[in-house]
Amino acid sequence: MNALPDRELDGSERRVAQRVRTLKRAKILFNNHYSTFDCIVRNISATGALLTIDEAAHLPKVFDIIIGEEKAERPARLVYRRGMLAGIRFLDVVSEDDEQAAHFPLVPAVAASPLTEAAGHVHRIVHDALPKAIVWNLPWAGRQE
Repeated sequence: MNALPDRELDGSERRVAQRVRTLKRAKILFNNHYSTFDCIVRNISATGALLTIDEAAHLPKVFDIIIGEEKAERPARLVYRRGMLAGIRFLDVVSEDDEQAAHFPLVPAVAASPLTEAAGHVHRIVHDALPKAIVWNLPWAGRQE
């Protein structure tokens, strides 16, 4: 199995921060820390890491990770998963994309049309909470009588 290339076809670097090769044990924690997986950190940077994890293990989209002998947990998000390799991004790091997103408020959801798409508008789906009358009838809502 080959690792993913570090560079694009034009030779440019894909990563924001330079990664350092390492071989450390790590523990992935999720489900309020009731569920854990052991994994190996292959390389690490300030913004993310490459993990080797069992192919049969289901890795959630968001989880905490403890790397090496450190006691501190870091929140992380799964970026990609290919076989035994998983690329993650640390959520406790602020990037330029995160800063830009903080400056632009969410746009209310509207029907996409060729006119708005051509103008370069970004449409986000904003969901409303279900009415209490509907939630009351859901079996998992936990009725309080």
